[in-house]
Amino acid sequence: MAVGLVALACFVVVTLPASLVSRSLTRFGLTATEYSGTIWSGAATGVAWRGTALGELRWNLRPLALLRARAAADLSFAGADGSASASIAAAPDGALEVTDLRLDLPLEFLAALPTGMPKGWRGRARGTFADLRLVAGWPVQAQGTLEVDGLVVPRLNQSTIGSFEIRAPDPRAATAGAPAVTARVTDKDALLSVDAVLTLSPGRSFQLEGSVAPRAAAPPDLLQALEFLGPADAAGRRPIGASGTL
Repeated sequence: MAVGLVALACFVVVTLPASLVSRSLTRFGLTATEYSGTIWSGAATGVAWRGTALGELRWNLRPLALLRARAAADLSFAGADGSASASIAAAPDGALEVTDLRLDLPLEFLAALPTGMPKGWRGRARGTFADLRLVAGWPVQAQGTLEVDGLVVPRLNQSTIGSFEIRAPDPRAATAGAPAVTARVTDKDALLSVDAVLTLSPGRSFQLEGSVAPRAAAPPDLLQALEFLGPADAAGRRPIGASGTL
């Protein structure tokens, strides 16, 4: 009798409609036009964030994670011009542990979300992260690579300045036990030669330090913008530095 009641309860929970997820999405400012499947394995179409159309969200919850006092799911997103997928687990301390993150999205899409991406920048972000840990939405651990292709910066006359790579942790730094996330920023195929380190520290502070130099094909407006960084050294490189809190 008891086994039958447990089986019935499990059946009821597993078959609950996906529309029950709407409350959770609303807490993050998300809405959807249609839901399908169940709360354990379902999809939401016509997803939007504060009126900005995003696309379709699919999820598969992992019930065995509950045995470790965690909520975990495999998520995938598909929009009109990009996609992303990851496995996400909420730890007992409130941190989010993200594994197998893959994304291919336009920067304009990311700028429409609360990501800190500057408005007006254009290009495409492609990344793969094996491990990413977030506390209150801020990275405290990261292992992966993000590539930004065809970057366009509004202040530079809408010119495409090239493609860049951000690799975390910084392969040249000794970060074992460090409280901050470090990443090496380099150019791939760009009008600028860039070599810098991005540091994300507790308290949502960031610091970017390194050097930059123009390549032969750099246009006059880009050369003029670099002059604000200060005098160049004998190799033509100028220091870059920025810091703040997000």
